[in-house]
Amino acid sequence: MTVAAKVTSKGQITLSREVRKLLAVGKGSVVIFETKGDRVFLKPVKTLRVFKGALKGRKPAADFDAVRTRAISKKSGASR
Repeated sequence: MTVAAKVTSKGQITLSREVRKLLAVGKGSVVIFETKGDRVFLKPVKTLRVFKGALKGRKPAADFDAVRTRAISKKSGASR
């Protein structure tokens, strides 16, 4: 697919609907421009916003200090 985009006076471009759909990006999405030789690649970036709510409804996270204490005590018990 070849699509043209006009650069504004502020150096901005508008991605066509087809490109946005292909990259699965929308308002607020982040993309990167990666260069390889004389080519430029446009890639979507996953931000933390993408993962918002992914763990909703799951068990609460384990208490880190309690897990650490158990691991230390197990290690101490194994070295006796």
